[in-house]
Amino acid sequence: MISVFFRRITRYFTSASLCCLLPIITASSLHIPAITVRGTVARIPTRSIRHRDTLYLPIAAISRAYGLILTEQDGTSFVFSSQDCRLELTPGSREVTINGETVEMSGPADWVDGKMVVPIYLAILTLPARFPPGELPPVIPAPSLVRITLDPGHGGIDPGAVGENGLLEKDVVLEISRKVRSLLEIKGYDVFLTRSGDQFISLKKRARLANRRQSDLFVSIHANAAYNQLAQGTETFYYAPASDLWARKLAALENAVLKLESAEESNGQLNTNTGNGGGGGRKQNRLAASIRAARCVQERISTVTEFSDRGTKTAEFYVLKYTRMPSILVETGFLSNRHERDLLADSNYRVKMAQAIARGIDDYIQSQVSRKRATPLKAKEDILLSDRAP
Repeated sequence: MISVFFRRITRYFTSASLCCLLPIITASSLHIPAITVRGTVARIPTRSIRHRDTLYLPIAAISRAYGLILTEQDGTSFVFSSQDCRLELTPGSREVTINGETVEMSGPADWVDGKMVVPIYLAILTLPARFPPGELPPVIPAPSLVRITLDPGHGGIDPGAVGENGLLEKDVVLEISRKVRSLLEIKGYDVFLTRSGDQFISLKKRARLANRRQSDLFVSIHANAAYNQLAQGTETFYYAPASDLWARKLAALENAVLKLESAEESNGQLNTNTGNGGGGGRKQNRLAASIRAARCVQERISTVTEFSDRGTKTAEFYVLKYTRMPSILVETGFLSNRHERDLLADSNYRVKMAQAIARGIDDYIQSQVSRKRATPLKAKEDILLSDRAP
């Protein structure tokens, strides 16, 4: 009788303990302040994400902890490499290949809010078993980290362009922007989104956010529309008087959102941002850098679509005028064109477009680094806003 009693008591307390722990685990997954990924190179604090009934971590944190660099992308698979490790994964697949060995994760790699994520056990069990972590201090982002502001167009009460099937520009560009952020963070860039959800952000505030962060590059991401349903293709803009009638009309359409903003933000106090302030030399430097950035991004995104490469153009977009750093606006395709709209509605295509934009941005930054090596005595601002011919 006594043994039966103790067995029942043991079952009760074991069950009760599990019942008490379960809510704690669930709550921690939603509100945990930080999890530290201990790798061979660094200890990286990050946040866990509750997804598919388990916990996930951003691959960006894991790659930094293990010194991995995104080296290959083929549209579906991603390869991260270091001197000792080669990790290949595909969003949607549970399999990850580590130095040629295929391992099954507890869940598939995936995209969550634009971040590429993997099950937490890859970071806390699988990789440490193969690559024991060192006793290293947490990594603190260096002040010289390149800062990029991504600006998903429209949002909230401003849907932007609307496709015939109800596809909204604000939704398309937010998903693309989130994925661009993830891909750039994996490469070590400090990336900020002017909006991370479906909220209305005034044009003035978008520029002000980029200026306050002292960003090194501003990239506004949009989807196009035209009365002519045959119009199609990608194009990238930088600030200057409109290159043609279409560019002038498009800028007027995008700037029309100023009417939705409060009187305080649209009553003529535009000079408070002074995006093109400073001397003529600085303006020319910013223009030259913006041209290079536009060309780098356009060259990449034009290879993603089967439609026209509309090239780089100029237009007087508000957000390009009132940002103080090199600034470009990317049009990822036409929602008014049936075929391009169907592409932009496809999540896989959005990944490809995000990859292309991220590669173009990286091309631009790396070209600036090369220029810095060629002229080591120049300051960071001079490198980013070089006055050399593009």
